[in-house]
Amino acid sequence: MKYIIFLLILASNFTFPISALAQNALGLTAIPPRLEITGQPGTAITKEIKIRNESNTPKTVNLTSKDIIVVDDAGTPVQLENVPESENRWAASSWILVTPSRLQLQPGETKNAFVTIDIPQNALPGGHYAIVLNSPENEVYLNSTGASVQANVGNLIYITVPGDISQNAKVKQFTAPKFSEYGPVNFKTTITNLSDIHITPVGAINVTNWLGGKTAKLTLDQKNIFPYTSLNYSNDLDKKFLFGRYKAQLLTAYGTAGGTLVATIFFWVIPWRLLLALLFGIISLVLLWILFKKKDALLAQSETIDDLEKELETLRKKYKDRK
Repeated sequence: MKYIIFLLILASNFTFPISALAQNALGLTAIPPRLEITGQPGTAITKEIKIRNESNTPKTVNLTSKDIIVVDDAGTPVQLENVPESENRWAASSWILVTPSRLQLQPGETKNAFVTIDIPQNALPGGHYAIVLNSPENEVYLNSTGASVQANVGNLIYITVPGDISQNAKVKQFTAPKFSEYGPVNFKTTITNLSDIHITPVGAINVTNWLGGKTAKLTLDQKNIFPYTSLNYSNDLDKKFLFGRYKAQLLTAYGTAGGTLVATIFFWVIPWRLLLALLFGIISLVLLWILFKKKDALLAQSETIDDLEKELETLRKKYKDRK
């Protein structure tokens, strides 16, 4: 609960979502888009990153480190501003030194920079997160509100400090339409990370029919979930013709301690309009068969009457001749 309150406090101090994480924003590419580092307290680790100018114009790029947090179920990193490190359990920007901090890039040119992570002696076990923003000077764009926003590309920095790390997660949502006429059937899954470190759930949704036969196996996208945040997944059972009651079971593994998540739902797929059409067709055929049978019976009866009338007429003539 204390972490949830803490996140709400942080959320009131963030700036804009880091849309700049998309590569090639304003012609820049950050390589790699994410660095994952594990280090003990009191150690320093240096990694190389690269910035490439994909545009046709020279660029001057400033490299700075910022703290980040995720506050939505889509996993969008948000840059934090003016939040003291003592109030941010997962802060890491103050540990990071980027050299050089300014690059001149000609069109098509790639240059290297070095990120040194100096992990403090008192660093808490678990995950710590930051981003190295690569910001071209004097270049802005208009967002959806019409405000001027500087575009950046960035290298996400995920730092894991070993130790007594709490690892826990839960399935916040696992749903599908309870009744459908046809496929595809969409599954909505939301997983909440209650750990002190980011997790990457690995798993699938196994769908079986009412006889227990395997219908499909839908794999979850492998995405990182930040501590005390949730992430949405969407999977489609991409089959049109389905019939009956189905079972869908979500089974995932996460973390380094063998954590698993299981959830089960049931749903129906009945092509009722098609069934009504088939039923109407069957009823129509039965009625036609009955009508034909009655017609045959009437014809047979008519022939019998004709035969009787002929016999009667024959008898009349016979007795008439006797007279």
